[in-house]
Amino acid sequence: MKSLEEARANFDAACGTLPDRYKAGVNRAEWSTKAASAQAEANYATAMTKAISQKSRQVGVRKVSNEEWKNAAITKGGAVIGTRIRESLDKWAAKFGPIYAGVQNDIAKLPPKTTDAMQNIDARLKPTVKSWQSHAGKA
Repeated sequence: MKSLEEARANFDAACGTLPDRYKAGVNRAEWSTKAASAQAEANYATAMTKAISQKSRQVGVRKVSNEEWKNAAITKGGAVIGTRIRESLDKWAAKFGPIYAGVQNDIAKLPPKTTDAMQNIDARLKPTVKSWQSHAGKA
């Protein structure tokens, strides 16, 4: 059996070819039919039930210190977050735009603000929250 150091070195050496192999695999794949199947949904439900009953998420979270999480988030996420968001802005606008426009339309129909905070909550805030939920398909 290889030593951990040798296995790590082999894995490191393969990293140069992984991006192209990954892209080729993605291009060959037809995932949506299987992923949307009744069997896939049953498998997901079974796995989630097991994970919840075993508290797997909580166990995993407890294995990582807050400092480890922060360092990884800053090092990995901090370096790419702006680029990734910028690359996704057109998709975001296309999906979020209709929701936002619907909410804007609903808000324009609300009564004017008053000096009574509770009245504003009932007459403006609650309908605004309901509008967001409705236009996002969550109501």
